[in-house]
Amino acid sequence: MNARTAAVLLRIGRRSILRSRWRSLLIVVLILVPVAGMVGLATVIKTITPTAERSATDEMGQADLLVYPGTGGTEAALRALLPAGSTIDPILAMGETLVVPGMAVSITLRSHDPEGVGRGMLTLVRGRYPAATGEVAISAPVEKLASVDIGGTINLGELGTATVVGIIEEPLSLTARIVLADPSLAMQATSSGSAAWLVALPAGYDVQAINLPEDSPTVGGPSEPFSATTRSARLRATGGLGAVTLVLGGLALLDAALVAAAAFAVGVRRRQRELGLLAAAGGSPRQLAGSVLAEALLLGGSASFLGAVVGILGALAFSPFLDNLTGHRNPSIALDLPIMAGALALGMVATLVAALGPARGAARLPVLDALSGRRPPTTSSRRAFGLGIAVLVFGVTLTVAGAALRLADPESGLSLVMLLGGAVLGTLGLGGCSPWLLGLLERPAGRLPLASRIALRDTARARTRNGAIVTALLAATGGVVALGAYQASVEAEYLAQFRPPLLADQIFLSGGVGVPEAGPEAARELGAIAGGLIPGVGSDARYVWISPTDSTDPNLPLVTQSVTVGDAELLKALGAEAAAADLDRGSIVLLTDKPASLTQMTLHVASTSDGSEVSRLRLPVHVISLGISFEDLPGAVISADTAARLGVPAGQSQRYVLRLGHPVTEADAARVAAIAAKYPDTWTLTARPADIAGSGFRIVLIAGSILFALSVTGIAVALGEAESRPEQRTLLAIGADRRLRRRITAARAGVIALLGGLLAVPAGLLPVWGLLVTRKAPLVVPLPEVIAAVALLPVLAIAATWLVSRPIPEWEAFRGPTS
Repeated sequence: MNARTAAVLLRIGRRSILRSRWRSLLIVVLILVPVAGMVGLATVIKTITPTAERSATDEMGQADLLVYPGTGGTEAALRALLPAGSTIDPILAMGETLVVPGMAVSITLRSHDPEGVGRGMLTLVRGRYPAATGEVAISAPVEKLASVDIGGTINLGELGTATVVGIIEEPLSLTARIVLADPSLAMQATSSGSAAWLVALPAGYDVQAINLPEDSPTVGGPSEPFSATTRSARLRATGGLGAVTLVLGGLALLDAALVAAAAFAVGVRRRQRELGLLAAAGGSPRQLAGSVLAEALLLGGSASFLGAVVGILGALAFSPFLDNLTGHRNPSIALDLPIMAGALALGMVATLVAALGPARGAARLPVLDALSGRRPPTTSSRRAFGLGIAVLVFGVTLTVAGAALRLADPESGLSLVMLLGGAVLGTLGLGGCSPWLLGLLERPAGRLPLASRIALRDTARARTRNGAIVTALLAATGGVVALGAYQASVEAEYLAQFRPPLLADQIFLSGGVGVPEAGPEAARELGAIAGGLIPGVGSDARYVWISPTDSTDPNLPLVTQSVTVGDAELLKALGAEAAAADLDRGSIVLLTDKPASLTQMTLHVASTSDGSEVSRLRLPVHVISLGISFEDLPGAVISADTAARLGVPAGQSQRYVLRLGHPVTEADAARVAAIAAKYPDTWTLTARPADIAGSGFRIVLIAGSILFALSVTGIAVALGEAESRPEQRTLLAIGADRRLRRRITAARAGVIALLGGLLAVPAGLLPVWGLLVTRKAPLVVPLPEVIAAVALLPVLAIAATWLVSRPIPEWEAFRGPTS
């Protein structure tokens, strides 16, 4: 085919587009939407995804090494290992408590030089960094909780009262509750081994020459004097495109291809009679196919270009909200040029590939059949179902193999390719099953009302066309299900590792002499099911501690010094009411984080002056596992009779715990805080963890996917209406009114959306399962996304189609197919 012939074919394609402007516009929009979504999403993801350098800076500033102390690891010993000219800054990060009127909140206390080697870990918003003992800088969440500004003071549990001299933020965690103390606190902590060191090496020095083991700190510290995280290792861990982005991006590419293919296949079938006329006029089979491809090239090219422009503009309009939605600072919009180029190319290639089959069929179709408008035979839905099952099985197998390979070698690039391939093949396999599933709709159709019966049968008859639309819908919605499942699973993993200081239905009061009055008042006001004071055991001369007897269970503490005297009421408030009978019989009630096996414990009475043991008593034990950290609650409870046998009376109590019949709400916490604020030096604590950033972004993604799916469904229904003129003529001939035809259209849209949403759930969960297996994390089904896919999307599709659909009027229905 020469240039002159190509120009003629392009002219024919352009005239065909102009003659059917509305049909061409629908196809353009249907291709434009996924391309715009892919470009916009890729731009947003690139903008909100921290670079490797930024992630490393957030963890270790400008340091080349983050060194953790171990056995015998001192700053002097570390300097002996480092080359001359190295800079060492101590860094401390530990849990602390912020005490505000009537309430205590967990925060992170940090101490390092923010303008030294740790430069970039924190950003000064206003004020200045702390420079002297008693000065602190706080993050915005702490500022809000404490209702304090620069120049005011805050009360910290261990550090005491401190003056606020600045407002700071952690760029990658705007919701973090951080209090930054002056660097002297970290220097003091190095002597106890609780601080680490940020190390900047001389320029050009090879970090591997230091030969420090690369590891993170473990419980009790490493056995070596030092362990270290190198900057190069951190850059490798965070560098490049993440596995999640790669898999989700692959699903977006697949979605664009499917939508474009479905759209152009409908348009080509509409041109079948026109192609017959070209053949009758002397056009060769190659020229007939070329005219189809020329129209595809024009439509795909214009739609892809417009889609890229719309995607960039959409990301730009969305950018002011990214910081609040993601919970971290984001740079200005960053264009992902490779993805943009791929989206432009894909929009064109997908339409060309989609047109190849119809073009080949039109070229081989006899002229008389083409002129008659009869459709060529399509592939059997049973055959497509078998092929879809085979592709689905292969996709699952590829996902399992990729996950296994990634477990064995986390750095493997091949595993990511296998996971991406499994996600794509799984989606294609489920989509391949959709025509057969749509064909099953004819069976129950006879028992339904007229509009639903016609809609189901029409959807089943056009199952090949509708199957492509279903596949596009499940790919789009499946990507959001995948992202929601990944985020929900990561949140669940975090919450599983989070050990709250209390149970979800407990409130703890502590502080001064007002606690014995504030506690019972709070219990009455909130209708607590139990409550009690937590007295200490011992006197000025003696104290009590307990130890396991003949047990090596690793879940047991070697020593428990937080012992209290209690009764059945206190046990119920602590969540250990099952041990009330054993407590009355003289047993020790041991409260643990994890389940443990133990039958006896030894109670030790020691002298407060020199720590020497005065007496001991061996008693049976009842272990209650609560799954909390016991930072404030007692670790063991004994009865008053047992304390009397030891000769150690219960002391005065300035701690109180109450238990509600339901998880503590914001309103409950506020009411207790108001009560505690009436008493001097009294504050409360609940078990609510810090907020997890990203929930707002997740909601936006759900809304965006619903809108996209509705647009695809609406345009597909519009194309179907334009193609179904014979059915429109039949309905008009038997007297069907516009209301009935609107109900048929709405029911058809609901069926397509429901099937696409149902198939999107397994399509989205499959790749996420492969990713989470490599993290050894459980898969959590994201209920909001699943409900949106299988319930909200069909309902909205039906409602939107009913409201906006305009059945073809009588004069339009009886016009020719090329109008």
